[in-house]
Amino acid sequence: MPMNGVCDLELRQMIEGAFLPTRCDVSCTDGLSLTLHFPQDSEHEAFTITGIQLSELPNPRALVELVARVRSEREGATSSVAWHTHR
Repeated sequence: MPMNGVCDLELRQMIEGAFLPTRCDVSCTDGLSLTLHFPQDSEHEAFTITGIQLSELPNPRALVELVARVRSEREGATSSVAWHTHR
C-alpha cells in the first residue's frame, strides 16, 4: 500500500484531481505500479507514463513531487515515458 491509510482507489482519485482541469486517467492493473494517461487535447498529444511504483509514494510529499515531475515531462514530451526513479 502506498501512503499510510490511503487505498489505491483514493490515491488514483487524488492524482487525477491534482491535474484538473486536464484529464488524467490513472490505472493500477497489477497492484504494484501506476499508469497515467493524458488523452490528446488542443495543446498536447496523448501522453502516457508507465511504471510508477506505488512503493515510491510513501507520503504526500512524494505525491506532490510526482505531480510536478509529470507536469514537467508532459510539457517536454509528445507520446509516452517509462518511469524510472532517480535517487
